Amino acid sequence: MIDNAPKKVSLRTVGCRLNQYESEMIAAQLYPYGFTRVEPGETADLYIINTCTVTHRADSSCRNYIRRAVRENPNGRVVVTGCYVETSPELLSGMEGVDLVLGNSQKEQMATILAQKMPELFDREPDGSCVVRVTDFFDHNRAWIKVSDGCNQRCSYCIIPRVRGPLTNRPPEEIIRDINSLIQSGYREVVMTAVHLGHYHYRNGEPSVKSFAGLCRRILSETDLYRLRLASIEPQTIDDELIGVYVEADGRLCRNFHASLQSGSSRILRMMNRPYDADAYARRVGRIKEAVDNTIIGADVIVGFPGETDDDFNQTRQLVQSGLIDYLHVFSYSDRPGTKASQLPDKINPEVIKERNAILTEVSAKLRRAAYQRQIGQTLEVIYEHNRTPDGGYTAISDNYIKVRIPGEHNFGKDVVETRITDATDQWVEGELIGPIK
Repeated sequence: MIDNAPKKVSLRTVGCRLNQYESEMIAAQLYPYGFTRVEPGETADLYIINTCTVTHRADSSCRNYIRRAVRENPNGRVVVTGCYVETSPELLSGMEGVDLVLGNSQKEQMATILAQKMPELFDREPDGSCVVRVTDFFDHNRAWIKVSDGCNQRCSYCIIPRVRGPLTNRPPEEIIRDINSLIQSGYREVVMTAVHLGHYHYRNGEPSVKSFAGLCRRILSETDLYRLRLASIEPQTIDDELIGVYVEADGRLCRNFHASLQSGSSRILRMMNRPYDADAYARRVGRIKEAVDNTIIGADVIVGFPGETDDDFNQTRQLVQSGLIDYLHVFSYSDRPGTKASQLPDKINPEVIKERNAILTEVSAKLRRAAYQRQIGQTLEVIYEHNRTPDGGYTAISDNYIKVRIPGEHNFGKDVVETRITDATDQWVEGELIGPIK
């Protein structure tokens, strides 16, 4: 007897928003074949693990997800894709239960490849009425849009250019079309994501788009999107034009810039092959923070880069405590095979790296608490998350990336909701519901 029940797919994503967007792209390819998506932990017929390899910890998380999928359904099919595949295909294909490994370049043809390799799961013709386009983000009320892939910068510690290749930018018309599709699906916020967001340009079209700021301006003028958010951006690409667009956007460009720092020591930045020094970072980030009131700045920082002295680390700590930055993502340096940094001498003792990470993590907590305190009395526009709080309420994210806890049983989904901030804790601010914005 032929089983015509819809096949179930479980997608697990490790890593950046670019990976999360590509997981949704894979899901969109599978829906016309009748696949239904299940929550993590639910049994599926097909498991797809979209991997990351930016750190050793990411590698470990990917392997754990693979083992978990095999335990959940020993008879399920397991496909591994993404950046970790680009560096360790033999290791991953040799793991127990893995049926297929596919590189980043094969993601866009995922359904076609799987239909050939796993015909038992593709027992029906695809529904030709389904548009294979990312119009929904599973369990998310905010959406992402991929504007480019790859990177030409080649920081000495980074493996991403190797696993994702050189910078390639999507046509602006395609980006705008996809954003309009997301708007039709009810999304009020879209997050622009890429490996190197600020280096976007597209000169093949008519009219050409010569800069990332130019792309932002076109999106804002050619869509009715309520708010556009930038993912992580390189500080050297925060220029006068982008600041001008930010001011002109009048609230439609979110008041949150995550400007990667990596180190507050200009000496270490040179060793990292970062195209700016500590003073340039402070100037550019200071200008964007001053441009619009209540702008929140985040930064990535790497501790324990080879040769990082106590003085170098203290320079980083001084910069992040200077008042420019409101929260940190702190990473412990780990060698990535094939990078220049992996060949450098003067590796830092792991215990020292752990201590420096703990220090900056605590600094970040204090910075975030101070940012939360500044919100008291403000009215913020938020979008609800799916997760419930322990007391049965919900958390939501404001345009300036403040986590707001809102009591009550009702979740407003993708709607933008006004809240009045009444208090702040270490975890979030407390919000009093005013109501949805039409």
